[in-house]
Amino acid sequence: MALLAEGRAEDACALIDKPNRYGFEWTPRSIEEVINTTFSPDSRFYRFHPEGPIVTDPYQFPEQRDIEVIELEDGKGYLFDYDLPLNGERSDLTAQFEFHKTPNGYIVVLHDLHVL
Repeated sequence: MALLAEGRAEDACALIDKPNRYGFEWTPRSIEEVINTTFSPDSRFYRFHPEGPIVTDPYQFPEQRDIEVIELEDGKGYLFDYDLPLNGERSDLTAQFEFHKTPNGYIVVLHDLHVL
């Protein structure tokens, strides 16, 4: 999320190891599209940024550091939901991550990006 806030979407996507379980591969363009189409132009996220919502550095929000990690039912990894701060405010836009165990560690999957 910090990479997205820095405008480094390519680098952020490079940290995603494989497509989600539906075969969808997240790209900088698909992430930008979800962020920009999730909120209408009359939402608070367009108020000071007419070009649309911009991901804010999550480290500006102490509560963003508290992450609840849940073990997958099959015991083969973990998942967690992460709320993306936008334009300096908390938002309802949630990134759902999964971490799957492999013999060499974990692989990272961005399962979904949506408003819960």
